[in-house]
Amino acid sequence: MQSTVKNRQSLLDIGMEECGAFEAAYTMSEQNDIGISSDLEVGQLIEYTAETPRKYLKENLEAKGVKPATAVSDIDEATVPYGGIGLMGIEYDFIVS
Repeated sequence: MQSTVKNRQSLLDIGMEECGAFEAAYTMSEQNDIGISSDLEVGQLIEYTAETPRKYLKENLEAKGVKPATAVSDIDEATVPYGGIGLMGIEYDFIVS
């Protein structure tokens, strides 16, 4: 079977959407000869087997119209230029009230 990559999707997202399990991404990675964390192009076709170990999750996502897309964009990275809470200083960038 095939899945078309949507904006900001990773193999983990496609694994959840198509198979109901993020673990499916490992098989997809091998089948498509791409890295598990590779950036995917919108419209790219991903081949996968029709295994659905957690069918109820796949059906639940479909019923609610959810299309997982969790990849970090350049805009997301720009909003946290210093790396997030682990690099914040109390009363400097992390205000305690």
